[in-house]
Amino acid sequence: MGNQFKNVAVIACLKTFLFVFNVVFWFTGLLLLLVGLWAEFDLHKYMELSPEFSGTAPHVLIGIACLIVLVSSIAFSCIIKGQPVLLYIYGGFLACIFIMDAGVGAAAACYRDTFAKSLHDGLTQTITNTYPHKANFDFAQKNLRCCGVSNYTDWIRLSPQKVIPISCCLNPDICITANYSDVFQRGCYAVISEYLESNMDLVVGVAIGTALLPLIGTFLSCFLASYIKKSKYDVVN
Repeated sequence: MGNQFKNVAVIACLKTFLFVFNVVFWFTGLLLLLVGLWAEFDLHKYMELSPEFSGTAPHVLIGIACLIVLVSSIAFSCIIKGQPVLLYIYGGFLACIFIMDAGVGAAAACYRDTFAKSLHDGLTQTITNTYPHKANFDFAQKNLRCCGVSNYTDWIRLSPQKVIPISCCLNPDICITANYSDVFQRGCYAVISEYLESNMDLVVGVAIGTALLPLIGTFLSCFLASYIKKSKYDVVN
C-alpha cells in the first residue's frame, strides 16, 4: 500500500512538472510565431536584397511555431489522461521539434558568415538594374535613412539613369537630389548589415532557446510514461 501511495504521489508530481512545462512551451510557440511573422514582414524586405537569400527561413519559423502551438495544445489532454502511449508520442514530437529548431539555428548561424558579401553584391546589382528588388532598396533607404551601397555617389556612378532616387531624401517634400546635402550621407550596406546582424542574434537566440526546451519535455514525458507503466506493473504484482 505504501508503494502505491508513493507511485501516485510521484506520478502527480511528474504530471504537474510536465503540465507547467507544456504551458511554457505553448507560450514559446506563440513567441516563435511572432518572431517568424516579424521576419516575414520586416526582416524579409532587407534580406531579399541579398541574392543568397532563399526566402524560406521565415516560413520555416512560422511552420515550426504553428506545430509547437498545435502539439502543446493537444498535449494537455495527454498529460491529464496519463496514457503511456500518448506520452511517448508527445515525447517523439518534442524530439522532432528539437531537431527542426536546431537545424534552423545552425542554418541561420552559417548564413551570417556569407551574408555580408552577398548583401554587398545584391545592393550593387540593384543599383545597376540587374537584380529585381529596387522597391526593397527604396524601402530600406527610406526607413533606415541611408543611400546607395557605400554612399549616395553609387547612384550617380552605377545606375543607368545617373539619378539619386527620392527615397534617399532627408525630407521628400523639399528635396532636390542634385543638391547632395538634401540626401542621406551614409551608405546602406553598413546600415543594413548592422541592422540585420543585431536582429539575427535575436532569431538565432530564439531558435536555440526553443530547441533546448523540447529536450526537457522529451525527458519529462518519457520518464512519466515509463513510471506509469512501472507503477501499473507493481500493482499487478
